[in-house]
Amino acid sequence: MIDMTRALLGLLTRIRLPGPRVDLESAARQQYLFPLIGLLVGLIAALICISLNTAFGGGEPLVLGGLLLVAIFAVTGIIHTEGLADLADGVMASGSRERKHEIMKDSRAGVAAVIAVVVYLLLFFALAVEMSARADDSVSVLLTTWHVPFALGFVLSEVSGKLAMNTSMLIGPSAHQGMGSVFVQNASARKFAVAVALAAVVCLLTVGFATVILLVGMAGGAAVTLVARKHLGGVSGDVFGAANEIGRLSALLLWVLVI
Repeated sequence: MIDMTRALLGLLTRIRLPGPRVDLESAARQQYLFPLIGLLVGLIAALICISLNTAFGGGEPLVLGGLLLVAIFAVTGIIHTEGLADLADGVMASGSRERKHEIMKDSRAGVAAVIAVVVYLLLFFALAVEMSARADDSVSVLLTTWHVPFALGFVLSEVSGKLAMNTSMLIGPSAHQGMGSVFVQNASARKFAVAVALAAVVCLLTVGFATVILLVGMAGGAAVTLVARKHLGGVSGDVFGAANEIGRLSALLLWVLVI
């Protein structure tokens, strides 16, 4: 269990547990546990959000939103955002699929990558500001008296991002041999069903009826995958990263607008 946790944390976050590194194949076999990593990251983000709000009395929401955004990326890293940037460059490039793949591998960022990341960060920042301002607001999440802190929306968004990745892995196919192909080869309808069940359970226990927003994460993962299939012939590690960012952002946006 410790090896499994080490592998998934090392893959999806900046959190590192002591001990030997676990190979990618092990992480791919346990892909159905992605939503649990989302739960952990979401709880950390919610705790940071509430702590900042409490420490500064809810004042200066723009500053707190910026600090919250930095803290979240310190936990998750930027590997998924990099995938979003690479996919944007590949999709917007002209030419054959082979040329698009070459452009995605280029370490230099194109205009499409810059625009995609800037828009993504602007939206994420705006949402972080709102989350910071309403962090400890008590919101009803069931048609009863059950209330939870507004900051728990981060649990929903992070789990949605991971479920978006699971969706992309299931749909596939692999665009080429590499990290992405390992996860596609290890994907199955059964593992996806387990991932969905885990995501639903952890979200029901934290955000109640708002769990339905998970469908947005899944739809985001499917949409990114279909775009990748059209332009690249399939999915890759970059596509999974983009799916995570789209699924995460979409769920958080809906939480802020609806709840």
